[in-house]
This record gives sequence, structure tokens and C-alpha cells, in this order.
Amino acid sequence: MITAPAQKRLPLFFEDLSRFGHAPALVEARGGTVTDYAELARAVEQRSTDLQTSLKGLRPLVFLEASNELAFFVDYLACLQSGCVVHLVECLSDPKTRDLISLYEPNLLLGPNQTRALTHDRQLELHPDLLLLLSTSGSTGSPKFVKHSSSSLEANARAIAQYLNLDQTERAFQHLRPFYSYGLSIIHSHLAVGAALVLSDASANEETFWAQFKATEATSFAGVPYTFETLKRMGFDPAQYPSLRYATQAGGRLEASLVKEFAGLFARSGRAFYVMYGQTEAAPRMSYLPPELAEANPGSIGIAVPGGRFSLIDANGRDIDEAGHPGELVYEGPNIMMGYAQTPFELATDETPRRLLTGDVAVKDEHGLISIVGRSSRFVKPFGSRLNLDEVQSWLKSQYPDVLAVAGDDELVVIAFHAVGEEEREGVDLEAVAKRFSLPATLFCARHFETVPTLPNGKVDYGTVLRLGRQPSNPSRSGFLERLVRTVEELLGLSAVSYENVGDLFRSKLPHHPFTPSSTFGDLGVDSLAYVGIAIELENLFEGEVPPNWQTLTLSELEAAYLALKFRAQL
Repeated sequence: MITAPAQKRLPLFFEDLSRFGHAPALVEARGGTVTDYAELARAVEQRSTDLQTSLKGLRPLVFLEASNELAFFVDYLACLQSGCVVHLVECLSDPKTRDLISLYEPNLLLGPNQTRALTHDRQLELHPDLLLLLSTSGSTGSPKFVKHSSSSLEANARAIAQYLNLDQTERAFQHLRPFYSYGLSIIHSHLAVGAALVLSDASANEETFWAQFKATEATSFAGVPYTFETLKRMGFDPAQYPSLRYATQAGGRLEASLVKEFAGLFARSGRAFYVMYGQTEAAPRMSYLPPELAEANPGSIGIAVPGGRFSLIDANGRDIDEAGHPGELVYEGPNIMMGYAQTPFELATDETPRRLLTGDVAVKDEHGLISIVGRSSRFVKPFGSRLNLDEVQSWLKSQYPDVLAVAGDDELVVIAFHAVGEEEREGVDLEAVAKRFSLPATLFCARHFETVPTLPNGKVDYGTVLRLGRQPSNPSRSGFLERLVRTVEELLGLSAVSYENVGDLFRSKLPHHPFTPSSTFGDLGVDSLAYVGIAIELENLFEGEVPPNWQTLTLSELEAAYLALKFRAQL
């Protein structure tokens, strides 16, 4: 019997880079220096050899500081080729990163310009398929990793390359941060097909961004909702950039009116505008809206990526087949994660789910297009950060035995706890809760309940908890008087300010973004993750009295507002 020869496996996106020869791989936006694939392959091979020599057969856990610099790409690809398990971080010296280092005890720390520190030579228990550790999608709160294998990352890279029709002629303007799953997916999908990446730290609201875009003849750019809101205000016209072929949007919901506007704008100039949806748990892309359908369906997230499949389920887990009937959105595909890790022991396990419950409520129309219509009741997204209310409730109950339930939406999280008589309202330390989940303290409120409201089936009535939580529990402590109490607490040393002033805060949180007294937050061009971090710290610094529209104020104006607040506190 004659058997067909086995089909040759395609190299993974990080393997055999030299097969693309002298095609450009990385283009530095500042200066225009081009590194071709042959040069990149040699640099990666040398770095990989150096790593393996120093590691002496160890398969390490590596924490790597990510940036849009050539040195990072060499380090990252060398780690992947060497079989390391990699976690990408924004800054190794960040306090939260240091906490993770203490918990997970990585073997190797790789910093800027290929600086490295070998912390120990113990072989950690790492699953053989584990390759990459990422933070949960869009969230800086829960201290857990999403685990990915080479196969899940490869599947998503190939799927993205397929629906975007990527080939070696592409030059993506890579300005998103690589530790952000959206930015990383751009890197992976372009390396998979031998396309080029233009490396920049500029923001789309800066003239530098568009000057670099033109000079390097970039063919695409990516943006989060804030990016396109800014471009609308700028009067952006894609026809002004001859090399531009398409743009992608992900990282949150863009208003339907803006989707329609940009889809039409791009289409009229012969270009494409892709709306996409995903979660880090799916590496991250799960869907895209075909550009030709965007104007007519601006509220849709489109269809599943190649190789993936969507379904809807009801509250009992049964499939929903009828068009227009809402249910929880479920995704199946080869790009699903290996599960989560909250402890070092979970780095050795594989809990790949058969399907991914997204936490989003969606409907399917008669053409099969999916639209998100809400969120599952126990998932909310305040300040753009995905928050699991069950996780918050579980943690609070472990800290405060009197906590009964947690209810919330994107604007408020209510902590219900047991109280008798006229106990003080501050039974829960809201600042501690805010710090634990990396969200502003103003999102949370604590409310006394002698008994928790329940439904006829005996389950907690979260809707009633939230409704009652919105009502002021003690008018004498609301508004001005509550802020006055906060000020007195500060004067008595009962609360602490982490930074000397606003400038100190910005320098600490945004070390790679130079600014002047006339700079506004919007001028700095940071992503949504940095926005959440700054918002949290400003909330603490101003003790809940952050000026309205602080993003549009100059640093000088913010400093003046802070000084005025301190002056009032001393009266």
C-alpha cells in the first residue's frame, strides 16, 4: 500500500526567520534603520546561543521588559527559540512586577539593551507546552497570568494574517506596547508571513507619528477606541497617506457612530477599516468585522476568526440558535489559553478549556454577525478594566467575615456587609479594596445590611443590592462633609499620599514619556492601561477631588489644582 508523505510542518512564527532572506523585518521609525530577516536571524541565533550557554541546560522562567526597540525583539525571539517560558512586563522595577518576581521566582530577568540578571539556577516546574505568560485582558487588577502555548499563539497569528491578507509587502506601524496582547498579536502575525514592523513610541495624536508613518511608508496602524476618538477630533483623512492600506481597531468597544464614520472614510479612499474583538485568553483575537459590512453593521463585532467558532448559550448552558435571542458568547478555537496561573504551581499544569466563556452577552443576526449587547451579570468593565465580581466577593469575604455580597456595574461596585444598629459605615477599608484590584476607590462603596436581599429561589438579589447601594446611606457624611473628613484624616496622618506632587507621579508612572509643564495627559499618547494607572494614582493624590476633565489640563494646571487642595486642607 502506498501512503502519502507526511505534510511538512510550517515553521512557527519565531522559527527559521532566515527563510525570508533580505526582506525588511524591523524598521526603526526614528532614523529609518532597517534590519532585514537574515540580519535578525543571525542576531537572534547569537543571543540564543549566549542564553543557552549561561543557562547550562536549564529551561528558565524569564521576565522580559518589553519595548518597541530592536534589542527587545532579539531577546524575545531568542527566548522563544531557546524554549524559555516568558512573561512580558512594562518595567522590571515596578513595585507590582517586583511582587510577581518574589512570588514566581523567575530564573532570569532581562532588561533594556540586553541587560540581564540570573537570579537562581533551580529548575522550576514548567509545563512542556507552556511558552508565554500574559496579564488578563485589559485588566491590571487580578494578579494572575494567562498561560499560552506555542500552538495557541501560532494559530492566532496565522488566523490574523489570513483575514487581513498579510504578505511580505506589509509594513505595520508598531506603536502599541508589546506586553499588551493587541500589540503582541501584530508582531506575531507579521513575523509569521515575513512582513515588516515599523517600531515607534509615538502616539497617533502627535505630528511625529504621522511624519514617521509617511517617511517609512507604513501600510497599516492599530488603535484603541481613544485613538479613533482623537483622530476624529483631528480631522484625520486616510487619503493623505498614500502607503496606508488599512487600520485595525480593538481594545474595547468603539461607538457605532464612529465605526460607521471611519468605515465610510476608509472605504471612500480605497482603504479598509477592521473592527476586531478579543480577549487575552484567546491570544487575543476572536472575531473581526469584514470592512465591506462595517458601514451597514457598525454595532457588530463580525464573525469568528478563521479556525474559530462562536455560539450563544442561555443561563442553563443550552445552545441558542435563534437569531436576535441574547445569550452568553462562547468561543471555541485552537488559540484558547492553557488556563490561568495564580501560583507558581499552576505553571506546571494544563487546564485548556474546551471552550471560552467570554462574559459578554451577545446576539446573532440572520446573517450570522455577532453583536455584543451587554455583559454577564458577574462581569463588569469599569475604567476599561475587566472585573469579576465573584472574585471581588471571594477576596472580600476572606478579609472581612461580615461581608455578605458584592454587586455592581461599570460605574459602581457595592459591598454589602452585615451591621447591627448604628455601627460606623467604614467597616470595609475601601482604599485597601481599590489597591487590591487596581481601580479608583471612588468605584467602591460599602453599605450596611441587616440581612442580604434574596430572590424567591434563595439566591442573592444582586440587582436590589446594587439599587440600594446607590442610595446615600448617611447623608451627613456625603458630599462636602465627606471630603472634609478625608482632609482631616490626611492632616492627622491617617492617610498617606504616595507622591510629592503631580509631576512626581507622572515621572514615576510614565518614565519613558518626556513631558513639560505645558503637556497634557492626552499629549503623551499612552495606552488605556497607563490611563487606568494614572487615574488611580491621581484619585489617591487628590483624595477623591480630581479636577473634571483632568486629561485635558496641562501639568501646570494640575499642579496648581493640587497646591490649592493642600492649601485648603491647611485652613
